[in-house]
Amino acid sequence: MDSSLLKIPGLMIVGTDTGVGKTYISTAIARQLTSEGTRTGAYKPACSGSLTEEQTGAPYWEDVSLLAEAIDGSFPAERICPQTFHAPLAPPVAAEKEGKQVDEALLRQGALWWQDQVDFLIVEGVGGILCPLSENMLVVDFAAALNFPILIVARAGLGTINHSLLTIEVLQNRGFPIAGLILNDVDPELSDESRVSNATQIQQWTTVPVLSFVPFDWQSNLLHHQTQDKIDWKQLVQDHS
Repeated sequence: MDSSLLKIPGLMIVGTDTGVGKTYISTAIARQLTSEGTRTGAYKPACSGSLTEEQTGAPYWEDVSLLAEAIDGSFPAERICPQTFHAPLAPPVAAEKEGKQVDEALLRQGALWWQDQVDFLIVEGVGGILCPLSENMLVVDFAAALNFPILIVARAGLGTINHSLLTIEVLQNRGFPIAGLILNDVDPELSDESRVSNATQIQQWTTVPVLSFVPFDWQSNLLHHQTQDKIDWKQLVQDHS
């Protein structure tokens, strides 16, 4: 996808790993922008790992449901994520288990659909940046095609310095504009002293700003700096475009 085809601004949210809270951060940003009056879309090019609805027995994908809710249910789930697979595996592997393949053209077309629908688009990646998205495409390849500034979500605990710096280095070596990094606390019951020092340590080794530490609070709708000032996402994207 030529970047010139997508005229609206947007933010690509990637993780240092799976399970770091990309969807939580994506939905928080979408809620904030929506609450500020910005027509906001949410797009996840592919999603694997379905759950079962208790009452009906129907499958659903939690990430897709959360993203849909974050933009007030204004758009159908198939527009938020046009390719879903049941097994909790990388999309091309999950697709293969169903006798399918990830449609690479649809990955692009699905993003382009939002062009005339919203004024700002949140795009959430799959797993880490080098996770396979299709037979021939990694998440980082799709990000390159989209050409949005990148927001990195990292786990707040032990090991995140290495994971964060590796992710930053790969993105910088490929020429991506990186809007910043957010440390997300995904397991508050785990005793981990590194939470106190990780932001400072990461910042010591990179010029990419550590924007925020997000505590484990699943009721929070907005992301804040440690100063409690809201992040201006549109300005941040403009500064890194």
